[in-house]
Amino acid sequence: MQQLPKPILFHPLKHHLGYIRAFAQESVSLPEQELRRFLRTIGGSQLDLYTGPLSPLQLSEEVVLHLQGQDLLSPAPFRRHLTPSDYRLCTLSDGSAWALRWGVQEGRHIHLHPARYSPHTLRVKANHLKTAIAVAIATRKYNASPSLPLLNQVREAWLALPPVQEYVPTEGLGRALSLLQ
Repeated sequence: MQQLPKPILFHPLKHHLGYIRAFAQESVSLPEQELRRFLRTIGGSQLDLYTGPLSPLQLSEEVVLHLQGQDLLSPAPFRRHLTPSDYRLCTLSDGSAWALRWGVQEGRHIHLHPARYSPHTLRVKANHLKTAIAVAIATRKYNASPSLPLLNQVREAWLALPPVQEYVPTEGLGRALSLLQ
């Protein structure tokens, strides 16, 4: 996948549906140990998932241009801009809002997150998203149809999560699965 411009820090495997779909298609040949490592980076809480038309690169470039126009791209001015709330919102060309936070990775001090309740954004549980990604990969990897047994197999083997008895296609886990099918 494409490297994002510095100083942007963005985790598209957690926050960008288009990236996640591409990752699921391209990760079929990865060893299960590596898949587990990638999926662990998603965490275990709730997160906001961007579903809009802009790529991670386009998002990054728009934020860079927005901050450049205000002389806020360098670390010190950007850090001052974040006080007192520790974040600022930025609206992009598609109407989506993004929370800009301080990034702790060297050379990437602008950390992007989709804003809650923003256009093109869904709130999802991390374990639902990880399960949906694992199922999308497993169906391709094993040439299988999505099913509850396959879902529970990858939850146990790849994610160390307990099995589920069922799910509703329009809610929670079912909604996450439908996003990646």
